[in-house]
Amino acid sequence: MSHSRHRGLGRIAVFCLALAVACSPSARKTVARRSSDRSPAITHSACEQKLLTTDDAATVVADPVTGSRPTPGAPATCEFTTAGASSVIVALRPNGKASLAVWKSGRMPVTGTPLAGVGDDAVWVGTLDEVVAEQNDLLCDIQVNGLAAALRDRPAAALQQAIGALCNKIFQEVR
Repeated sequence: MSHSRHRGLGRIAVFCLALAVACSPSARKTVARRSSDRSPAITHSACEQKLLTTDDAATVVADPVTGSRPTPGAPATCEFTTAGASSVIVALRPNGKASLAVWKSGRMPVTGTPLAGVGDDAVWVGTLDEVVAEQNDLLCDIQVNGLAAALRDRPAAALQQAIGALCNKIFQEVR
């Protein structure tokens, strides 16, 4: 198995672990406000709700974005696919504060570093090219997968902010 393929499988495993930690058993499918509090309920993915478009996803990858598709077994997660070797995975979850606290506590298998300017609180997971953010208890987790050459050619800080801007766009739409 090639090194890049192995790295991709490792990313998928860590992403699945992160989802398992972040998901609550009562999670539903799209984002809607509950009348009793400000925390979101999930009823559809960001792709299905058109909270992000293929043009939005194209801001973080160099390959042309060709479409989006649901992630099997994860109704609140979708993937923007490309013509090349990269993709953008977008997951929305309730209980964002608790999930982000797990990332910040160091209990995840990879380290997240604080990321300013995204939602109410956020971390950057550099080994996964991923932003994990929360606002009003909604978790936004966006990961860019693929070969390093498939990511937009920019400094890491610019990539962090570009991915973070996608979460901020989602947060703006669901407030």
